Amino acid sequence: MTRIIILDPYIPVAYIANMMTLSEYLEHSGISQAAFADAIKVKQATVSRLARNIMRPSLELAVCIERATGGAVVAASWVTVSVGADFEGVFIGEPHDALR
Repeated sequence: MTRIIILDPYIPVAYIANMMTLSEYLEHSGISQAAFADAIKVKQATVSRLARNIMRPSLELAVCIERATGGAVVAASWVTVSVGADFEGVFIGEPHDALR
């Protein structure tokens, strides 16, 4: 999969250069999906789907993942915005348990 990153002048390049996918992070760190799931308070199956890019996390969960990985998996890496996106139907709900 090819990632296209548009550099933001307010984000240090080193921050982007060290960005990993969740799958890469888990492999590199040696943390099991089950242990990571416990750390971010989700099911192991959710971590599996996230690691295989079958699903995307909510913004709140993406922030939890970023915090749990020490910034190695950047929350913004999960976000894709199409040109002309209107953002209708954006869900704003209760904070994820791990953020409380």
